[in-house]
Formats: sequence, C-alpha cells, structure tokens
Amino acid sequence: MVSGMVDHKTGHKPEFVADVKKALAAHGKWTQGQRGGHQADFSFADLSGLSLGRVGLSKAKLTGACLAGTDFAGSDLSQATLVMADLAGADLRGTNLMGADLRGVRLNGANLADANLAGADLRMGGAGSGGVPGRRSELVDAKLSRAMLMGSKLENCDLTGAELIDADLTGADLSGAILVATDLRGVTLTDVRLHGAVLSGLQLDTRTIAEILRLGFDPKGKLPLLAVQVPQLLQQHKLWVESGGSRGKRLDLDMVDLSAADFSGRDLSGARILRSNLEGSRFRGTTLVLADLSYCSLGKADFSGGDLSGCVLRRADLSGASLKDAVLRRVPLGGDSDRPWPTNLQYARLAGADLSCAEVEGAIFSYADLTGVRTSAALLAGADLRGTCLDRAADA
Repeated sequence: MVSGMVDHKTGHKPEFVADVKKALAAHGKWTQGQRGGHQADFSFADLSGLSLGRVGLSKAKLTGACLAGTDFAGSDLSQATLVMADLAGADLRGTNLMGADLRGVRLNGANLADANLAGADLRMGGAGSGGVPGRRSELVDAKLSRAMLMGSKLENCDLTGAELIDADLTGADLSGAILVATDLRGVTLTDVRLHGAVLSGLQLDTRTIAEILRLGFDPKGKLPLLAVQVPQLLQQHKLWVESGGSRGKRLDLDMVDLSAADFSGRDLSGARILRSNLEGSRFRGTTLVLADLSYCSLGKADFSGGDLSGCVLRRADLSGASLKDAVLRRVPLGGDSDRPWPTNLQYARLAGADLSCAEVEGAIFSYADLTGVRTSAALLAGADLRGTCLDRAADA
C-alpha cells in the first residue's frame, strides 16, 4: 500500500495504525513497570473499526474516543477511562472491563457477551462529577448475555432492547434505568437496586419474575397514561399528513401507556410511538406506512386489514396479535424504486400471532420469535427469516 493512502477496510492510514500499535506496546511496558513504557492516552482519538482484539489497555485513557465498531474481543480494559466514549457496535465479547469508568458511554448495539463489567461505572455524567457533561449511558440493543455486572453502577442507563440473558447483576445499581423490551431471562438480581427504574415489556422467566416481585417491583411495569391527549394529538397528525408536514404536528410519543386504544381506520403514516404499552390496541384498517413502533408492547393488538408497509416493529412484542389481511410491502424512499424500505420485524416476538397477511413483500423477520404463528411458507417467500423459529410455525 502506498504511504499516506487510507485503508478502505478500517478508514485509517497505515502510519496511524502503526503509531497505535507502538502506543499499545509502550502501554504494555508501563503496566508491567518496564523501562521505556508510558501510559496510553487515546482521549478523543478515532480508533473506529480497528482490530484490537486481546490487547492490554488496563488503566488506559480513552475519554471521548470514537471506538464505534472497534474489535476489542478478549481485551483487558480494566480500570480504563472511557468517559463519553462511543463504542456503538463494538465487539467487546469476553472483554475485561472491571472497574472501568464508562460514564456517558455509548454502547448501542455493542456485543458484550461474557464481558466482565464488575464494579464498572456507567452512570450519567454530571457537572458535579469530575466536570463530565451530563449524558445518559446508552446500551440500547447491547448484547450482555452472561456478562458479569456485579456491583456495577448503572443508574439512569438506557438498556432498551438489551439482552442480559444469564447475566449476573448482583448488587448492581439500576436506579432510574430504562428497562424497556429488555431481555432479563436467567439474570441474577440479588440485592439489585431498581428505585425509579422504568420497567415495561420485559422478557422474563418464572424465576426472574419472582425475584423482581421480591424486590418490591411490578415485573410488568407501569408507564404514564396519555389517554386524555390522544384525540388532539391524532388531529394534529392528520393535518401533518394531509399537508405534507407544513401544518399540524407529527405524532411522536415515547414510553407512554396507550393500552386498549382504538386507532382503527386512521392514517398514522410516519408516526413514531416508541417503547410504549399498546397491548390490546386496535389498528383495524389503519395506515401505518413508514411508521415506527419499535420496542412497543403490542400483545393481542389487532392490525387486521391494516397497511404496515415500511413500518418498523423492531423488538416489538406482538404475541397473539392479529395481522390478518394486513399488507407488508416495501416502500420506495423518496419515490426511488432502487431504495425500497421493507417492513421491519427484526427480533419481534410474534408467538401465537396471526400472520395470514394479504401481502408480504420482502419483510424482515430475522431473529423474530415465530413460535406457533398462523401463516404459510408461500406467503413468507422472499422474506428475511434468518435466525427465526419458523420451523415450529403452524401452517395456516
């Protein structure tokens, strides 16, 4: 490779990568007390996309660093300072993060399976906390299966859609944390603090339900009601749709209780209702083109005859819901047929749902729970079914 050229795979120049490797070697000497070593300081550096698996970065400085998509699998980041760092989509499987300072960190979509975060600090940073600006630590969709989180400080963390299967949270502080559509099956919750935490749409097993009850909390959780404002909000959204956005206001809700609401026959195109309780709600004949209902609890909701083309239902709980005669087509973004936007049901829970839709065109069902759904192989032909349990689905 010609000197100075960027490696298109990593997005970095080879000289920069060589400098990173030198800094890592010097840090290794520093941690071992050897001559010529010095502490690594990658604060605010861009190390995104680099392959740094099994490196030793204990006590390293990585404040504000861009580490999105970086491979740290099996590395030692114990007691490292990662305040406000961006680790979205990073590979942290089996990584040692014991005692690491992760205040205000972004870990959205990161894979932390088997990682050790015992005693790690993932609180929201604040003006009185070392001058760290306030930002909620984000672990949305993070994979934390079997992770060790004993004694971790997780106050106010956003764990929406995170997978904590068989994780150990003994003594962890989850005060004020957001636990919506979070998978807590098999998790150890001994002496966990949940004061002020938001619980909704959790995936739980019998033992975990009993443990949450023992801690004095409702496993189903409770979101604030919004029933009084709904008619006005729907009228504003109607004006927004009819005027192409020049009048009215888009329906945009987050973490509210709209259970058993009736949206039948309405045009909710482009609406955003996220992380909300919509159990038993009625959407019969409703237009939900390019709407976003991600992380919502939609158990036994009725979407029959509705248009869900391009609708996002990622990690939504649609157990027992009816999509009979519904339409799930691709939508060309901006009128460009080369940019089709499919209906997205990735990781959705559809156990026992009626998927005898009128039309399914290229919908995404990857990693969804399709146990016992009513559908046909012909109807789902062309859909993305990777990682599903369709082999157990009942053919309608």
